[in-house]
Amino acid sequence: MVDSKTEIYRHSAPGYKTLTWDVLVQRLTLLLPGDVGVFLREEELSLIEEEVARGIRALPSNAPFPLYHNGDFALARLCYVLVRIARPRSVVETGVCYGVTSAFLLQALHTNGSGWLHSIDLPPLGKSADEFVGQLVPNHLRDQWRLHRGRSSELLPKVARELGQVDFFVHDSLHTYRNMQREFEIVTPFLAPQAVVVADDVQGNSAFNDWVSQVQPSYSAVLEEHSKQSLFGMALLPARQPRLDKESA
Repeated sequence: MVDSKTEIYRHSAPGYKTLTWDVLVQRLTLLLPGDVGVFLREEELSLIEEEVARGIRALPSNAPFPLYHNGDFALARLCYVLVRIARPRSVVETGVCYGVTSAFLLQALHTNGSGWLHSIDLPPLGKSADEFVGQLVPNHLRDQWRLHRGRSSELLPKVARELGQVDFFVHDSLHTYRNMQREFEIVTPFLAPQAVVVADDVQGNSAFNDWVSQVQPSYSAVLEEHSKQSLFGMALLPARQPRLDKESA
């Protein structure tokens, strides 16, 4: 809470140059082994979007988390498409809230027929908060899901070591510079060649930009979200595994 309140005084927001959704789809289609548009038109994607939207509308008025804590559907759709194309064995996500992004990731893994999602979450303060974490994740998708409760600073190193290799990483926990930088620093040595990294709410500080400068992925982009005034970033790593220079971090 202190980190969040003092962030504005300690770290300035970078001026990210953003891409439109249509331009990103065109570029990813050229970069990846698959037509992004085909995956965006999949019935499975439409079904999970409808199911999650119904779940959001059904949340009780006294649900503990503000809806802006949820991942935007643009972010969730991108995660679905990238998982379908990359076919990762291990996906690691920090931050769950009601489980919007988690549901889309799990739907993609289910459609692939393989892979696991490991989610790490320390829920925001709120009455019965624990009971609402991941509430939007459909029961039929939970077989490929492991939810780890606690701080990412403590659990992310453990999960990464147990997996040995992380094929797909999603940051969506506390969006302070210190926490984002720490998560990137922890996970980077474990990222697989050609891994995918997605980070929500990057607009508040330069952590994502600094990580991109240090790791130099083969491609990166920042986009505006559709349902809230936020930005999210994504990066495709090269075939050679990156190493974060801790002395410069």
